Formats: sequence, structure tokens, C-alpha cells
Amino acid sequence: MSNSVINNLLAMNSNRQLGIVSNRKAKTTEKLSSGYRINRSADDAAGLAISEKMRRQIRGLSQASLNCQDGVSLVQTADGALAEVHDMLHRGTELSIQAANGTLTQQDREYIQLEIDGILKEIDSIKNRAEFNEIPLLMGGSGTGNYRIDTSDRVALMGKNMPDNITGSVLSTGYMSEVYENGGKKYPAGTIDFTSITEDNINELVGAGFNIDCSTCSHKYTFAFTDAENSSKETSGENFIYLISVKEITNGNDLVNRIVNFADNGVPGNHFTTLENKSGKLFMHENRDWPGENNLNYYQRNSKVLSGTAYDLSAMDALGAYDLLIQAGSEVGQQIGIRLPNIDTHLLNIYDVNVIPKGETHTVSSSSFNEATGQSTSTGGTYSYTTDGPSMAIEKFKKALEYVSNERSRMGAYQNRLEHTINNLNNVIENKTAAESQIRDTDMSTMMMQLTKDNILQQAGQAILAQANQSKQGILTLLQ
Repeated sequence: MSNSVINNLLAMNSNRQLGIVSNRKAKTTEKLSSGYRINRSADDAAGLAISEKMRRQIRGLSQASLNCQDGVSLVQTADGALAEVHDMLHRGTELSIQAANGTLTQQDREYIQLEIDGILKEIDSIKNRAEFNEIPLLMGGSGTGNYRIDTSDRVALMGKNMPDNITGSVLSTGYMSEVYENGGKKYPAGTIDFTSITEDNINELVGAGFNIDCSTCSHKYTFAFTDAENSSKETSGENFIYLISVKEITNGNDLVNRIVNFADNGVPGNHFTTLENKSGKLFMHENRDWPGENNLNYYQRNSKVLSGTAYDLSAMDALGAYDLLIQAGSEVGQQIGIRLPNIDTHLLNIYDVNVIPKGETHTVSSSSFNEATGQSTSTGGTYSYTTDGPSMAIEKFKKALEYVSNERSRMGAYQNRLEHTINNLNNVIENKTAAESQIRDTDMSTMMMQLTKDNILQQAGQAILAQANQSKQGILTLLQ
């Protein structure tokens, strides 16, 4: 008897084909019900790997967009606080101009001073209260000042010191220990001697520099020498950073001229320190006379000149000088740095605004400071100066408004950048989602066609299997 009599090969073949169709139908049904073409790695190993990578990017970018939204909220909160400071400074300007009017009495100006005192206290109070998620917003992040790298009360230095052939009183004492007299008035002063500079040794200055601290405010001026083709300047808050190129310099006189000319024509930061060239010597002095409430040596001690290379902007960025970083992408390093504003009455140089004295003449003893002995020495005679409180107040509030306006402009620029970043992130998310969908998602129309086909084949297979099973029933009659 043939094996085909015992083994129903027709039924076996029909069953095998029916199993194939049933398995394919099960997968088709799974894809339709889940919505995904790839439900397991076996469905498309390479496609799954690509899809999961794109999913990581999409979810990361979605969170980055939310991060930027938080950044916008933080910047808006800081700008709102600065707006209040702006309003108070405008009011201070109005009061100062009012106090300058000759129709007011001394008592009238005392009443005005009371309101000004309240304004100054509130500016410092806003600095302490303004925060976002417990992050101080008006303290430069660390509370020590925007873009200020401080150790105790002076700018931190790095790199090499000035070459030994560069000398001067300020480099040896660290202070403007000299006295500059002009028109009967005295000013803290000091010199740095560059007369030894030649074409052969000019490159020894590269990487070195010096800093000047203003004696009457928080401004700091950094001068660093570079071998770049051109000199450059960066400003951030109260820090003014001048990178002086030594290219084509053959003598000290030319170098000092370049320093003076590049430093805003000798008045760096348009403030109260003046630089002059004296035959190859850099001469620097305060350009407003000491006001008299402290001895001259007080201002000399606060006019620091430090040798060494101070941090420039790129170096501070590398050291994480940004106050905070917004993670604006799905990869490491895709961050937006934000430097928070630093606002207080000392930084704005309005802490001592007093509109009461108007046209008053003060006489004090003249003196100079001896760094070697640490003593103030009388120079003989007296020194007289006139105080005009309202005029000084008007000028101080003007400068303070300029500073706050600059800080608010930075905050506005940050907000615009973050909003553009959000728009770009959302666009990238949309496009990546569409690309990932092409790889991962089910083509519903194709799958429905496949399901219809498989249903027909499954039903036909079941019918054929039933007939195949019946085809061998006749053999049993031979056994009767």
C-alpha cells in the first residue's frame, strides 16, 4: 500500500499553508491593533534601531523645548524686576532734577532726600527678593557680581606675570600709590614703565597683562596682551576687557599709544580712570578728585593695579562663568549660557546719593599715602572742594539708568534667542516624528488589504483542509 494512503499528504499540505496564512494574519492583526509596523526586533531589526535612536532624540528635544520655556520664564522674571529698578531710577532722576532747582530751600531738599533714600533701599531689597525657583536673579548667579571672577576683593589672575623688564610703582605695590595733582586737586595715580620694550622682546608680553580696579565704584578694567592680528574689546556688566595686540609693535611708546587709544581714547568704559602716555610709560589716574570724606590714601588703596593675566571672556566661558546653562538640545554641549544681571546701589554707584548739599564748600587737610610705611603723610596746606549734591545725583542716576538699560537689553536678547530656539526645536521635533513614523508606524491601508487577503486565504485553506480530510474516507470501505 502506498504511503499516500496512510499519510494524507493533501491534508498535510493544506494544514501547512493554512498555518502560514494564520501566522501572517496574526502579525497583520497585531500591526493594525498596535498601530506599529515594528512591534519587536524580529519585525525589522535595522528599522527598530534607527527608530529607537530617533525616539531618543525626539523625546530629548521635547524636554529641551520645555527647558527653554522655563528659561524664558526666568528671563522674563528678571526683566520684570529690572523694570521696577528702571522705574525707581527714573523717579530718582526726577527728584534730583527737582532738588537742583534754585527755588527750593534746604528743608525742601531734605524732604526729597527722604524719598531718594527709600528708593535706594528698595533697589537693594529687590535684589535680595528677586528669584526664580529659589535662584537669585539680580546677584549675577553667585551673588558676587555679573561676570566678576573675585577672590576676596580683587579680580582673580591666571597665566604668567608681567616680564621683569616691565616695572612701575603700581606693579610693585599693587596700588595707585602716587599722587597726581592738577588745578589744586589731588588724584590717586600710578605708572607702568614699558620703555624697555623692543621688537625683540615684545612677544614676552603675550599672555601677560594687568588689571585696574576703580577706586570709587565696582568697575574693573582688564588689559591682556595677545598675538592676535587685531586688538579687541569685550564688555560685560562692570567688567571691561581689552585684548591688546602686540603685532607690529617695536617700542614701548607705540605699545602705550595702542593701549590708550584702544581703551576708549584713554577713558576705559567711559568712567573714572584716565590713561595717558608719558614717553613710553603708561600713566593712570582717577579723573575725579577725592571727595574728602576719606583720606586720599583710602582711594589709593582701593585703586588696585594687579600684574598677571586676568580672565578674558573666552577663558571665563571655559571655566563655566555662565551663571546658568539652559539645556537646549538632546546632546551634550547643546546649551545656552545665561549671565544674570547684578544690580545694587553700590554697583550702580548711587549708594551715596545726597541732594541736600548744594554749592557747599569744604576744606580739609591735604595728604598722601606712603605704601612702604602704611601711613598718611601731610603735604602741607589745605584742600577745598565744592559739593553740589543734586548735580552729582543727576549724573549718577543717568549712569545707573544706562547700566540697567544695558542689562535689560541683554535679558531681552536672551529671551528672543530662547524663543527662536523653541520654534526651531518644535520644527525639528515635527520633522523627526514624521521620519520616525515612516519607519515605525503601520501603513493602515496596506495592512487592511493584507488582512482581507489573509482572511480569504484562511477561509479557503480551512475549506480545502476539510475536503482533503474527506478525500481518504473511501479507503475505509475496503476494510469492511
